[in-house]
Amino acid sequence: MRVPAAVLEGILAVRRCGLTNMLDRPVVADLAEKLGFPEAARWIETHTKEYAEGVFRGFVVDPEGGKS
Repeated sequence: MRVPAAVLEGILAVRRCGLTNMLDRPVVADLAEKLGFPEAARWIETHTKEYAEGVFRGFVVDPEGGKS
């Protein structure tokens, strides 16, 4: 799943902290916010289908900035 760089950075930060299962989307979004990644938190909250797809298939940085 292609995402903006700031979103990927937030998702990876949550993964590294190890405080939740990455399938627990609301907690992932909350942790992203608390870890200082508000753009990632907003994206996770508003792109639920894309987030789930990325968890299972992987995330990559969108070279065009991921304006979706």
